[in-house]
Amino acid sequence: MEPSPWFVKLGDSDSAGLKLFVFPYSGGSAVSYARWRKWLPAEMELHGVQLPGRGQRMAAPLVSDMDQLIAQLLPDLLPRLDQPYLLYGHSNGALMAFAVLNRLLQEGVRRPEAVILSGSRSPTVPWATEHLSALSDEQLLQKLKDLNGTPPALLEDMAIMRMFFPAIRADFAIGESHVLRTVHPALRSIPALILAGEDDHIAMKDVFSWTDLFADGRTMSLSGDHFFIHSNPAFAHALREFCQLACAAQSSLVPAES
Repeated sequence: MEPSPWFVKLGDSDSAGLKLFVFPYSGGSAVSYARWRKWLPAEMELHGVQLPGRGQRMAAPLVSDMDQLIAQLLPDLLPRLDQPYLLYGHSNGALMAFAVLNRLLQEGVRRPEAVILSGSRSPTVPWATEHLSALSDEQLLQKLKDLNGTPPALLEDMAIMRMFFPAIRADFAIGESHVLRTVHPALRSIPALILAGEDDHIAMKDVFSWTDLFADGRTMSLSGDHFFIHSNPAFAHALREFCQLACAAQSSLVPAES
């Protein structure tokens, strides 16, 4: 299979039978979840989604619209659905993962074994917050400090931050442009794990409202703020356990050799 700028394989797992595609949060990149490799089952392959304007794609035009993102991503994603897979996204990445999932179901291609969404209000909840993509540099900097997901030393260097602001604004705009349209009926049958931080600025009930869309939706709250996925070891346990169950379920579908 030809390499794609949209995906970064994180770690060595050539014999894996299950793929996990991870979508970055605003300001993140494909390698934001690189350390997860040591948490996951050996049977799983970890693939980070690399948006334009990040990493080796620094010179690529930014994308600030969800429909445009999916249109560009799908041609490279579809050939990679050659084996069982899961989708994951945190915060803005959760909205991306969900929108991609809904589109894949509409396309009639291989469905994911499950989806994992964390740190994001459900699109069934009316948007009631400011549009972060429209904030001034100073306001955006303060918002990033409040979210507590960017290294403090980086936040103190305004010259460097101004280099990153266009990509961060584009990321926020992707989520802000997402509109919940008709969802595919098969969506309800996809197993989902919904995770929320107990001290997140996003209300837990708004995060758990994702279960309105999934019949098989398991919810879990963990201590920590918006970026509890980096600060709470219990997250790694929950992720590993859920993925192991997905691996086991997939293995049970493979006929034993005679």
